Amino acid sequence: MRGAIAAGIRARDGQRDVAGFVAQQLPALVGFSILAADGVAAGGYFPRAWRLTTFALVAFTAAALIARRRIVLGWAERWLLAAFGALLVWTTLSTRWSGYPRTSILEGERTVVYVAGVAAVLLCVERPELPRLLGGALAGVTAASAYGLVKYLFFGHPLTTIQGKLLFEPIGYANALGLYAAIGLLLALGLALRTPGWARWVCAASGIVLVPTLYLTSSRGAWIGFAAGVATLLVLTHRASPALAVLFAALAAALFVAVGVVSHQRAIVSLAGENRPRYWQVAWREYEDNPILGSGAGTFDEYWLQYRTVPSFARDAHSLYLESLAELGPLGLGLVVAALGLPLLALRRDLDSVGATAAAGYVAYLIHTGLDWDWELSAVTLAGLLCGAALLVAARDGSARELSASTRLALLAAALAFAVLALVRLETGPSLPFAS
Repeated sequence: MRGAIAAGIRARDGQRDVAGFVAQQLPALVGFSILAADGVAAGGYFPRAWRLTTFALVAFTAAALIARRRIVLGWAERWLLAAFGALLVWTTLSTRWSGYPRTSILEGERTVVYVAGVAAVLLCVERPELPRLLGGALAGVTAASAYGLVKYLFFGHPLTTIQGKLLFEPIGYANALGLYAAIGLLLALGLALRTPGWARWVCAASGIVLVPTLYLTSSRGAWIGFAAGVATLLVLTHRASPALAVLFAALAAALFVAVGVVSHQRAIVSLAGENRPRYWQVAWREYEDNPILGSGAGTFDEYWLQYRTVPSFARDAHSLYLESLAELGPLGLGLVVAALGLPLLALRRDLDSVGATAAAGYVAYLIHTGLDWDWELSAVTLAGLLCGAALLVAARDGSARELSASTRLALLAAALAFAVLALVRLETGPSLPFAS
């Protein structure tokens, strides 16, 4: 009898150990699965991917709100959630004055996944768990990039009208894939600073996939964002060894040289590209026609068809900030700047290496999204927002306050509502973006 009882106790202890191990690895699993799944699903461009991702993120958040004994948030984290919530509300309200309300509704749906992604990190991840979260994100980016790279190298890559011979799969857009790989490479560099032993070599090995992926996209914007991320990492990790500082500086210089080599194949009209100034001119015209409220979320493509000066098609203004001004007005742009700018308040020289790593990835995203349409690709934007939210968690200090029971209940109700909405829209919403 005593032996049976002892065996039962050992079995229960073993089950608790397994459950504890699984719980510890959940941030890594979520970071990996979200970025890898959206990455191979055309970068999360299609509505079905948004809705499935939203459901997964809010389910994770709801579980944490129910199960975790204590959840703390700093003041910047609370304001970040409020800013993203306000952006979602304003985007949804723009359907009231939009000339294309169905398109505006879809833009609101896309914003939901970003609210859910930020909330999942802030509410479910503690500082000690950040390396696992960022490591999982690195694994997800590497896996999706490896899928596209293997297809490109070993299964042929036909010439396409828009992308040419560039590597663009599985994201579907070479510039966005370049940023996606750049964020992953920055995570690899930063985590290698902190991770001891064999794990450091695992992080370094991801470069075997990410470096050629970044190169084959020929994305000048992604390389510039990466160089800015390297500089951020170098500045924030001032305690690093001189040899490491020299390595980072040499890497940044090599990237600038590589940008010139890639661009040498044809004359550069401007750093922004041949058509971007035209997109920006039309977006500014859109704002001038609707200077108070904007024209409504997701309406740029209609303005482009009316006022374009070249016979090309474009759905987006290739700048999140200018497009937000055109479609959502000054208030919408202010909400975008507030939501994306708040994590930068955590930048300081006493950040640890994990915080510096998150900052590097986030800076690369902020620069690139001002020059391209990364917002429309949830895999890429979630990679950036994950870094931004992780930066705030890394800077969390003793001033962070515990959420009250009423606040947790309100957040849980919102999470459940978003989960139900995602399931309903999976059944009733269009499967293609901007479908009528």
